[in-house]
Amino acid sequence: MTTKTLSRQPRGVLATALVITRRELRDSLRDWRILTPIFILTLLFPFLMNFTSRVATDWVAEFTAGNTLVVDRLNPFLLMVVGFFPMSFSLVIALESFVGEKERNSLEPILSMPVTDLELYIGKILSSLLLPLMASYLGITVFLISRAMGSTAWVPSPNLLLIMLMLTTAKALVMVSGAVVISSQATTVRAANLLASFIIIPMAFLVQAESIIMFYAEYTALWWVVLALFVVNLILIRMGIRIFNREEILSKELDELNLWTIWRDFKNYFLRPPLVEKAGNDEINEAKFSIWRFYRHDIPQLIKQQGLP
Repeated sequence: MTTKTLSRQPRGVLATALVITRRELRDSLRDWRILTPIFILTLLFPFLMNFTSRVATDWVAEFTAGNTLVVDRLNPFLLMVVGFFPMSFSLVIALESFVGEKERNSLEPILSMPVTDLELYIGKILSSLLLPLMASYLGITVFLISRAMGSTAWVPSPNLLLIMLMLTTAKALVMVSGAVVISSQATTVRAANLLASFIIIPMAFLVQAESIIMFYAEYTALWWVVLALFVVNLILIRMGIRIFNREEILSKELDELNLWTIWRDFKNYFLRPPLVEKAGNDEINEAKFSIWRFYRHDIPQLIKQQGLP
């Protein structure tokens, strides 16, 4: 009788993250409370937007004698809205990624897995992103098919369709990255939902700005919006990974806002040199602010430390 030794096969960061992603997706696909609103928005909302477009087309045709300018500017906006609404459910899944697991007492087995913080974090982001993003793509497809088969057919140009897909993907990445950061730092799902307004409100303003750009047909400017969103996404992912702490997630029970501590820490960043982060309290208290040292030593040192980001 022989004994076989089982050993963990070495995997790359992405391969290990996908293992976590598959586990999270299975849990999401079993929850009807997540799937039902996604499917409703995916299958019904595009037909509602198609109906809106046809009504607007008929109304404009009565007053403009065949001028389709307003309709041509309206359809890209409706296409963007069709992709945005199913994707908004990525917030619900992402906000549950860490703090929801903690409240359900299922976080400890995940944090004890033999994976790095980077692999765990990327796996959570991908699992929160894939399902709503696929729903957004499906909703866009349903809308385009219904518009192409209607009495007043409309088919976007390849460039416009690519911009809409990239905008949808970039906004989904930013929303998920921000929500996962909130979920990893919040202590309760209720607190995470309240903090989600810091994601929803900026995205709502962004949708309004995009609608103005579309009605002026300045579609090239949307590529700059896509680029800016990807930069913000990289910043959020990097920040989330750097402040991610397994032990703190499990031990934190109450959010405490201490304005005096915040002010003291903020002031100390100006008083002490960048390299004196591990100095004792006496050395920090004795430090004095020097404008000469700040520009001659502190700023070059900070640039050297944070050059890559």
